[in-house]
Amino acid sequence: MLDFTVAIRTFNGAKRFPLILERLRTQIQVEAITWEVLIVDNNSDDDTAQVVQSYQNSWKHCPLRYVFEPQQGASIARRRAIQEANGHLIGFLDDDNLPAENWVAAAVAFGQATPKAGAFGSRVHGVF
Repeated sequence: MLDFTVAIRTFNGAKRFPLILERLRTQIQVEAITWEVLIVDNNSDDDTAQVVQSYQNSWKHCPLRYVFEPQQGASIARRRAIQEANGHLIGFLDDDNLPAENWVAAAVAFGQATPKAGAFGSRVHGVF
């Protein structure tokens, strides 16, 4: 089992989520962490699948997986992510959330330090 799954829910986010993937590509302090990125395509009708595939062809940082969820809805997509995740911990991002450079390491460290926490969150700063 992996330490962490980054689950990204997207709906028609082919133009939005590549920036998230670039942020995940440059995460710091992840050398000792086994993690994956899971894209949950929530019934998109844009080029989401093709964009993910193009990233998969050059992605070397951790497994980058794609799953299609035909039933729309944030909670449905997150439930699908939970079913598909290989990580002990799961961090959720929407396709317009940009993680900080140490987001993966901080989430894993907090999750390991507080094993009784069923869920935890952080602040989201909008970029307008």
